[in-house]
Amino acid sequence: MIYFSNIVLGFRGFALRAGVTSLIFFFQACGGEVNLPASPSQKKLSLAASRPHFSSDSAYMWIKVQLGFGARIPGTPAHQACGDWLIAELQRRGARVYEQKGAYKGTPIRNIIGSFGSDTARPRVLLSAHWDSRPWADKDPQSPTMPVPGANDGASGVAVLLEVARHLAQAPLAYPVDIIFWDAEDMGREEVEDSYCLGSQYWLTNPQPHLPAAYAWGIHLDMVGGRQAVFPQEGHSRQYAPLIVERLWGVARELGYERVFVALPGEPITDDPYYLSSKGGIPMVNIIQRDPMGRGFFPEWHTVQDDIPVIDRSTLQAVGETLIAFLYSFSPQTLSPH
Repeated sequence: MIYFSNIVLGFRGFALRAGVTSLIFFFQACGGEVNLPASPSQKKLSLAASRPHFSSDSAYMWIKVQLGFGARIPGTPAHQACGDWLIAELQRRGARVYEQKGAYKGTPIRNIIGSFGSDTARPRVLLSAHWDSRPWADKDPQSPTMPVPGANDGASGVAVLLEVARHLAQAPLAYPVDIIFWDAEDMGREEVEDSYCLGSQYWLTNPQPHLPAAYAWGIHLDMVGGRQAVFPQEGHSRQYAPLIVERLWGVARELGYERVFVALPGEPITDDPYYLSSKGGIPMVNIIQRDPMGRGFFPEWHTVQDDIPVIDRSTLQAVGETLIAFLYSFSPQTLSPH
């Protein structure tokens, strides 16, 4: 998957920042029940009543289909077959599909872009996930050289966006949206700088079919299907897209998912959105599973156990329903920080 920045919130600093909230999460981790009180500054949001219904069953099925191809390692037959399937699925949903093929830092790249809505000068929205899987399970003490199935780390975000794409075809938004599946995100080593996120870095060198300036903002999904997942407000998202973060977590709160989308500052993570924001100027939000106490991503991360049993439909539902409600309730113009 990815690695997190050296500038992190350690437990001590986090406790000073969050105060008693850290004790609340400790209590939750031990199986306790607790209700997080709403901040006095939180305002009730008006959500579109006619928005589509997100199906976690469909998203779950799309994860299983991806895993059925095998490990989606760039340059392998399984990777080629899965990419062909993703293109066909986007086309089936009415998208104009573009492939960006090339090589970056010695790795073959195949970014897949599905465009919905007209290609006009109007501000666009970018939705993304990475579709490759990690070649080696370096966090698995028993099988460190085996490939990672990538059910949560990769396939879950793609699956949610495929279900979103189905709704974009049936109930088009009033603004254009691009769904980009980034390749070669998970080829990196923690000790090698900029070795992760090769697909998005490559796109920034020659963006297509639209320049970064065409996007008002974007939302990235990574590891969005795990059991008992928690999504704090990732650090770079808070830095580059604070208004989008505030509104998106507010939508989750209105839907009753405040214990999944926790309104607490998270660690800054070097993931695709970091490059898109810092180098491309796109205000990106990263919805990514991370323990608020700094204990890592999810237990099966970068192991051979990141397979279909780690997926929880209720997590997929929380993420997908929140994303759908957000997209159909707000426009790029009302949320653009430009």
